[in-house]
Amino acid sequence: MSRDFQQTHENLLACAKKHFLKYGFERASIREICKDAHVTNGAFYNHFEDKEALFGALVEPIVQAVAEMYSNSVVRHFKLAQTDELKQLWKLSEDTICQIIDYIYEHFDEFKLLLMQSSGTKYASFLDHVVRYDVQETQKLIAELKKRSVPVHDLEADEWHMLVHSYYSSIAEIVMHNYPKDAALKYAHTLAAFFSSGWQTVLGI
Repeated sequence: MSRDFQQTHENLLACAKKHFLKYGFERASIREICKDAHVTNGAFYNHFEDKEALFGALVEPIVQAVAEMYSNSVVRHFKLAQTDELKQLWKLSEDTICQIIDYIYEHFDEFKLLLMQSSGTKYASFLDHVVRYDVQETQKLIAELKKRSVPVHDLEADEWHMLVHSYYSSIAEIVMHNYPKDAALKYAHTLAAFFSSGWQTVLGI
């Protein structure tokens, strides 16, 4: 890849981020992005297949990083579930969320794109995908606990979805309302205390 090509590529990404943040995916224009980047429309397609590919280049690395953090957390949760330290599951969940909040503030604009400006792309369902993954893995964890004869209350599928979605929607508020990082971490601890107490009561763990 030539230096000029790389510079043009990075310039398109920088200009695209600015336009997507201001207008959202659907209202942002390739023509205006190219104009801002001093690139012809034809040259744009040497770099990206279409507008959604451009949007994806900005947010897909973030999606993959979040997925990796969650996967690592799942492994740690399952290891902990093999012990008698079940109360530590809630502390581990809190630590994971704080880790993700740290990552959010390193890539705040990209999270704004994902959570607020992605309508019209496959990323519009990002939060729902996170919720579904969390529900799926938590149900596997509960099944593992039951194998160990740990008494756990059952929940309906809709109950799982509502409770988990309410948690992640609360976390998403830090991006939607531009909270300072210190405040976001404080609120995360408050949410963790609130939800962990609720989960322990609902699940009977």
